[in-house]
Amino acid sequence: MSDHIAIDHDLMLTQASQVERVAADIAVARDATRSTNMGGGAFGVLCGFLVTPATVVATIAGSAIGSAEGMVRRSASELRGVSNDMTRFETDLLQSIAQLESPLD
Repeated sequence: MSDHIAIDHDLMLTQASQVERVAADIAVARDATRSTNMGGGAFGVLCGFLVTPATVVATIAGSAIGSAEGMVRRSASELRGVSNDMTRFETDLLQSIAQLESPLD
């Protein structure tokens, strides 16, 4: 077991970008739920009784998918935040150590 933590800032930012790409894919799925037009065409004529329930289900699904997209986007933002916080902490720590060492030189 390791007794230290190593954070790779660039790797964390790369991971955050990958998570954002997943969020973009989820947005495509959300948009697909909005573009459904079941009331028109042959389906609307032959299966008119299903249009209202199907529209309600599509609306609920779109809302759930939109919530998932928001969660994934926030995850990407948090990954960036953690990476930046750790980098700032490391920089501050190194500066403090350098100040403590300077009188010793």
